[in-house]
Amino acid sequence: MREIMKEHASKIFTASILIFLGVIGRLTFTKFLPSSPSIYLTINEMTQPMFMMDLFFIIAIVSILAGILLKGYYVILVPLSVMMITDIIIGNSFIFVFTWSGFALIGLIFYALKSKNKISVQRMPLIFGAGIGSVLLYDFWTNFGCYLGWYPHNLSGLMLCYTLSIPFTLWHLLSTTIAITVIVLPIVYLKEHKDAKINLSKKRIEEPISI
Repeated sequence: MREIMKEHASKIFTASILIFLGVIGRLTFTKFLPSSPSIYLTINEMTQPMFMMDLFFIIAIVSILAGILLKGYYVILVPLSVMMITDIIIGNSFIFVFTWSGFALIGLIFYALKSKNKISVQRMPLIFGAGIGSVLLYDFWTNFGCYLGWYPHNLSGLMLCYTLSIPFTLWHLLSTTIAITVIVLPIVYLKEHKDAKINLSKKRIEEPISI
């Protein structure tokens, strides 16, 4: 019983830290975003910057860490809480249905990988692949929401929506990949070694009993 309570308290603490970091990051990091570089793309006769900077990567990393470090409803509670708190302050529109569920989906993708024991430093390509895949899935889903809300409901409107979103998607891919390298992989490494030490300690305790 004590172990269950201890584990539950640990989950609450970890979830609270992730929510706090996500809220503070989304509310304060806007001023630190660099300006879009003077590199332009021309697609379908439309010229626009190659990157459009936003703070997507902050909530994406919080969602990824929730999937790796937590389990159960905490995996989706963390990104939903961050988005709800910050949206109350910043404001949002009906698109919150897509953004909130999109970040929850990112957490669930990494939780599924962890459940299959596929999260480790040795499987870095899989972690990066899941990160890229979850970003593309998020952008596909949320841009579809934008199409429903602000574009003509025909093929031309759909193509226009996804074409205009390309600079955001490129930035999401770049920023999330960097954040996974700098933040997620070191945490995975530390967690892996911590779990190894715990398993080793249990083995040493069980050995005399086995004898």
